Amino acid sequence: MREPGWWETFFDESWADVHSLVVAEEQTQDEVEAAVVLLGLERGARLLDVPCGDGRMSLPLAERGLRVTGVDLTERFLERARRSAAEREVDAAFERRDMRDLPWRGEFDAALCVWGSFGYFDEDGNAEFLRAVRRALRPGGRFLLATHVAETVFRIFEERGWQQYGDTLVLEERSWDAYAGRVNTEWTFVREGTSSISRSSIRVYTVRELRALLGGCGFISVDAFQAPGRPFAFGARRLLAVATA
Repeated sequence: MREPGWWETFFDESWADVHSLVVAEEQTQDEVEAAVVLLGLERGARLLDVPCGDGRMSLPLAERGLRVTGVDLTERFLERARRSAAEREVDAAFERRDMRDLPWRGEFDAALCVWGSFGYFDEDGNAEFLRAVRRALRPGGRFLLATHVAETVFRIFEERGWQQYGDTLVLEERSWDAYAGRVNTEWTFVREGTSSISRSSIRVYTVRELRALLGGCGFISVDAFQAPGRPFAFGARRLLAVATA
């Protein structure tokens, strides 16, 4: 029997309770504005948000008149996204899928993957995801991949850290696997006198490696930014890679 990947259970467990508290509303709005500019989004464009989580990006983009489809594996997040869409009276579709399993062919004008949601899988799995996104885009469509890379991780890397989210204390024990190029993290969630432990493992590419990977998956060009109008440079908080199909 196959052992589940860490991503198949991590978001159904304690992380789901703090997920909505991690990113401030101001940061979401900044990221939405950046996506609109970098992807050249106009009203009526078809956008794929993968993975979409609880619709943090999908919903405000749909409110701008975009036709948004969100894909995620965690049903708990999708239920929240659908409920929020109904409350906000916005039209957005949400589907439960593995992010490597995208059935569309040339149907979207743009796609995005944000907030540390890339690098879950092994080398083949990460490439499989990028190829699936490429197939889903029309020729000339753009893909925004907002992610950490080695150049952004190494300058801030700490083996231990903690944050308080509401009534939950989150402790992190991190290690760097130089041979695999992965950050492995043990997460301890402490709430109301009880604790639980989850683990994650993220592949961290250099900018050069990631541009080569995107090119090998069929994208014809890849531009690297730290913000709209600002090319990526050492010291950036995160990479905003814009790949054209």
